[in-house]
Amino acid sequence: MSFALTVKEEVISHIFDDDLGKAFLSGFIKYNGDFIWGSGSEKLKLTSISNKIARSIFGLCKKMFDGHIEISVSQTQTLKQNKTFQITLIGKISEFLKSLNIWDLNDIKIIEFKPLKQQKNKEELTKLKRAYMAGVFVAVGSVNSPETTNYHLELQFKEEESSLYIIELMNKYGFDFKTLKRNEKLFICYIKKAIMVSDFLKFIDAYQAVMNFENERIMRDVSNNVNRVNNIDISNEKKTLSAGLKQIDQISKIQANLATKRLSEKAAYLCDLRIQNPNASYAELTELMNENGYEITKSGVSNLFKIIEKLSLEFKN
Repeated sequence: MSFALTVKEEVISHIFDDDLGKAFLSGFIKYNGDFIWGSGSEKLKLTSISNKIARSIFGLCKKMFDGHIEISVSQTQTLKQNKTFQITLIGKISEFLKSLNIWDLNDIKIIEFKPLKQQKNKEELTKLKRAYMAGVFVAVGSVNSPETTNYHLELQFKEEESSLYIIELMNKYGFDFKTLKRNEKLFICYIKKAIMVSDFLKFIDAYQAVMNFENERIMRDVSNNVNRVNNIDISNEKKTLSAGLKQIDQISKIQANLATKRLSEKAAYLCDLRIQNPNASYAELTELMNENGYEITKSGVSNLFKIIEKLSLEFKN
């Protein structure tokens, strides 16, 4: 099961009271429902590839729709053989859509979310909007698995007006949704920042999904940081060894030309240490020098190697 479907099934598993249930259905039906009129009857078709989602939608509709409801299952003939669950509402569909504030009195689709009754405070209104957005996400939403490195959550709409309204609605709550036109009939609202994706999942009450999302993100970030540190260590080791081999080559030139006596006692001893420890860092060489009675700092070691290099340049081989 995809992460997006897991999120949707978690959202639909909540127990909704009548007001929240109507807000959820309003968001779901507005962007999932197909209105069918013919043979003197009205029908509304709702679909889902999840049995759990279909059963929950069926339960909500049964409580709120005064008419006949049918449920059926179809299966594609592809390799995956996905099942599609279809809920068909038959009866006074126009009245039902108006009762959810999806259609107005002129049978025109309402884009904005309008609560069925005046709310006493902002907290109650926010709860209704969260339920509404949960319905919208279950209908047309998707989110990448947190196991991927590409954080992405999107909502797909068939009309630009809806996409612009959802952006306006969600950005009032601190989100940064953007929109793009994928083709002539598809408008996408999306967010890509990990923190925004996590906050949206909280907004629609998918807290188990938030925990899974954050755990995967933290584990990957820790792993990336460990790898980054390891890469830095390996790079530093390579640089140290390269510098050591270069200095050994310089010392060999000096020794081959019997010029070691032109170096100070400290520098001569450092030459011996470098030959014995080709991959030692300046800090390690400094410690060895001090242990053997030659008081010196790391910058002092660096200066001695500059003197050694300058002397080696006097010799061609």
